[in-house]
Amino acid sequence: MSFPAPDYAAALHRFVHDYEGSRQAVVRLGPDVFSFYARLLVDERLGRSPRTTVTSVLAYFVVPDDVLPEAELGPLGLIDDLFAASYAYRLLRREVPAALLHDAWPGEQSLDDAMALAYSETRSELGKRTRIVLRMAGLV
Repeated sequence: MSFPAPDYAAALHRFVHDYEGSRQAVVRLGPDVFSFYARLLVDERLGRSPRTTVTSVLAYFVVPDDVLPEAELGPLGLIDDLFAASYAYRLLRREVPAALLHDAWPGEQSLDDAMALAYSETRSELGKRTRIVLRMAGLV
């Protein structure tokens, strides 16, 4: 008997697809950002140190009891996950060749533009809670 692995990116897409509310543009980036990190994780060109960062981001996405739980807030609860992801992207740009990063990006808008939007919007929404998110994600 085989067990089909859940498609977390597809579940995220269904979760945010009809979302209309606060920070809508960034919340709807959730599936592409998760897929980006999942693609990086399986890319053999990714080194050990950046792989640790990528793993931390993916783990934070799937943790149910984070700073802004999706179970309580719905799609807006992805704000902290997207902050961790956009913060990590700023770290990865220093360590990982741009081509590798761009190869992993599934989104329609540019990777840099999407991550810049995610960083500014989520940082603004989180306020003083950004340090808590980074600590929980293992990024500081």
